[in-house]
Amino acid sequence: MAKTKLKMLYVYEERIPNNLRELVLSTLEGDVCTVVDSMTYQTPDSEKIEKLKKAEAVFFAPGRHLDDAVLAHARHIKLMQLWSSGYDKFNVAGATRYGIPVANNGGANASSVAEHAVLLMLAVYKWLPNSCTRTVTGDWKGNSHGMDMFTLEGKTLGIIGFGNIGRQVAKKVRGFGMEVLYYDIKRADGRIEKELKARFTPLEELLKTSDIITLHLHLNEQSRNIIGEKEFNLMKKGAVLINVSRAQLVEPTAFFGALKNNKIHGAGLDVYLEEPTSPNDPLLTLPNVVATPHMAGTTYDAYISVLAHALENFRRVRNGKPPLWVVNNAG
Repeated sequence: MAKTKLKMLYVYEERIPNNLRELVLSTLEGDVCTVVDSMTYQTPDSEKIEKLKKAEAVFFAPGRHLDDAVLAHARHIKLMQLWSSGYDKFNVAGATRYGIPVANNGGANASSVAEHAVLLMLAVYKWLPNSCTRTVTGDWKGNSHGMDMFTLEGKTLGIIGFGNIGRQVAKKVRGFGMEVLYYDIKRADGRIEKELKARFTPLEELLKTSDIITLHLHLNEQSRNIIGEKEFNLMKKGAVLINVSRAQLVEPTAFFGALKNNKIHGAGLDVYLEEPTSPNDPLLTLPNVVATPHMAGTTYDAYISVLAHALENFRRVRNGKPPLWVVNNAG
């Protein structure tokens, strides 16, 4: 006898393109789930409540805030599955209050984000956007002949946050011949350190000795503004900061000053305090910033991996097993 399909509600942002929504629906609709409805975050709360009543599980792509007044009517939901690794923009506290498990993607997009971090390292070291513009326009008179460009080989990389993404970064830069340091509130197993050739280092030492520093932390009250004026003063003058995690990890005034006054060489960014970004944002007009539009984890391959993880969790819930990658203590 075939098992009953899990009734799933799909929640998405209005900006998500049709072809991506179709990929989600075609992947999740099958033997495990039936998609009973969909909605956006702009759907009125009264309609959200009615749609939640029809579902047993919810897929949020991406995970954004639902008010407690809505979650109070979702106590029956067996799992709220987030598209992303980060969950700071979701109302996890509210879901916990009403006994609803919330799971992230279990590192499904870690490789994609790690590749993007390495892309930004290279783009800053080679000033790729400026170099592309000068090539397209034929304006070679500003060519520095490489006097302001560098190689990754022989440099020291400091990874702050050594979870799924941080470890993927360490793995990917091995081929570039970099020395890898890392800092995390929890030291990794010695076997992992040996495999990735990464050395645990106190934060202050990492900041002082790294040529490139890359951030891979979840945002919480402990990590907010973990990089501020004190930390920028500890960095090498030629240091590069990469942030593909959350903009709030870096104190904005100190960051702008460090870049504008050339305390550090440059920055590669994929996350911002305001998203989408505003035209002529002072930070983004600085010549030593390379920026991309929060796209690190958004590759087709990452989508397939994320959806596979989501399906695995929905299958487990349908079969009466606890879901994986739960980020709250609920249920």
